[in-house]
Amino acid sequence: MKVVVVGSGLSAVGALKAIVKAGIKPLVIDVGRQLDPERQKIKLRMSVIQPMNWSDDDVKSLASNFTADSNSAIPKKLVLGSDYFYSSDNSEAVKMGSFSRSSPSYSLAMGGFSAGWGAAFLPPAESDIKDWPVSHNEILVSMRECVQNISCSEPTDELSAYFPSLKNNPNDVLSLSKGQSKLLRTLRGAARPSLDAPEIFGQARIMTRNKDIGDLKGCIFCGHCSAGCVYDAIYKAELEINQMRLEQQIEYLGGWKVRTIVESGSTVKVSMVNEHSGDEKNIETDRLFLAAGAVNSTRIMLQSQNMSGFEASIKQTGGFLQPFVSAVHYPVAWPKQNTQSNVFLEFKERKLSDRWVHVQISQPNELAMSRLGLNHSTVNSVRGKLAKFVSGNLLVAIVNTHSDHGSKYVVRIGEHFVDGVAQLESTQILHPDRKLVVKVLNSRLKRIFRRKGAVALGFARQENFASVGYHFGSSFPMSANPKLPTETDNLGRPFGWQNVHIVDTSVLPSIPGTSIGLLTMANAHRIATSALTS
Repeated sequence: MKVVVVGSGLSAVGALKAIVKAGIKPLVIDVGRQLDPERQKIKLRMSVIQPMNWSDDDVKSLASNFTADSNSAIPKKLVLGSDYFYSSDNSEAVKMGSFSRSSPSYSLAMGGFSAGWGAAFLPPAESDIKDWPVSHNEILVSMRECVQNISCSEPTDELSAYFPSLKNNPNDVLSLSKGQSKLLRTLRGAARPSLDAPEIFGQARIMTRNKDIGDLKGCIFCGHCSAGCVYDAIYKAELEINQMRLEQQIEYLGGWKVRTIVESGSTVKVSMVNEHSGDEKNIETDRLFLAAGAVNSTRIMLQSQNMSGFEASIKQTGGFLQPFVSAVHYPVAWPKQNTQSNVFLEFKERKLSDRWVHVQISQPNELAMSRLGLNHSTVNSVRGKLAKFVSGNLLVAIVNTHSDHGSKYVVRIGEHFVDGVAQLESTQILHPDRKLVVKVLNSRLKRIFRRKGAVALGFARQENFASVGYHFGSSFPMSANPKLPTETDNLGRPFGWQNVHIVDTSVLPSIPGTSIGLLTMANAHRIATSALTS
């Protein structure tokens, strides 16, 4: 059987794990943009020496972030100063209330957005996917399959009762600094749980190696997690794609954009164009798994079905970023600390719904501390020491809500084409109760933090989408009884299709507030496993 997978992100890896296990060597079609050669040299140079021996120039390259200069916007995560893993159809921002030649951000990088993500994960609670035509247990089974060969820092704590453990390896947990440990202990004492309004604190779950495994380095606590780990201790899909290529489990065709996918009988025909040369190529396959990401997969399916002008909705999670100043001091160990998420808070707000609200709580990371004047060159100066001390009284909470409380994008393909690829037109529609949701949730959050002497810095709250992540999808949602061209069955097959399976966030009927990278990988694994055995 010939099998094609389009894309190389987390959902692609989930599908590929199942396909390879079935004894099939698939072809992966991908644009596959990568870090530029000069930055790759810097990364390689830094990866073979200890942080204490890094040169000042290399540290500056690692820590550079041209998006940190704004006084109003939240800096974007970059990789060694590069934004190569962000893409869109147009540099113009998506407008609210009117269509423009623009699109939500998507990724054409090898590994997709996981090239620069924070690697946080948490299995969904049953109440957060109760509208899915898939059981909670099916998702957990696939999640456990997917993480078998992935290092995960996953402690057993209060969160485990509501969000089941995946690896049951509580000893393989990333160490927190003294300040981070104190923060977790203190906040646990702030919880006032009840059956009606549960509040649970726990250590953050992150897909990061905490120790060396053979030639693979564990976290060295260099303080630059936000810039991309030079030791590759933070999981990203690219690592598994490269390993599958090395072991000749997959064929990889990089540099190609898929234009259309068409079913003809039992054959799937794929039309694509090379983004560098403009060459065109058409191939045929027996089965195709579309994992190009919600935005790109939506564009491909609309163009493939000649649905010009049809408006497809892309749901997104809601949320905001709220800084706090604390009367309790939490010592900052930077740069000798991990700067990924430290603490998770999960709570329900019955005034709104039965869905869980997900909060990632941390001390300021290196991007925030650099704005206070702390970096490698100032760490031992009076200014640096003062910034480090002040950072010990600052906390950052990033709140993510279920897509029930999020806004949405509406996208369509217009008459503009680039190399035969239809370009998107987009608009954004804010949730009608957005202000109320933020008000209710922030009020609850502030009450929780006040119990331990932390006060919200209201003027510094950020409610823009960029502050809370890239969690969106549901443009081709799974349904128990699909009837529309933009609905799929529980195997991700669009209505009327048989051998094409969409496996990325496009098919999620709704999006939990918890980090969805691993959830997407697991759902793709479930779809591919069932599709190849049915």
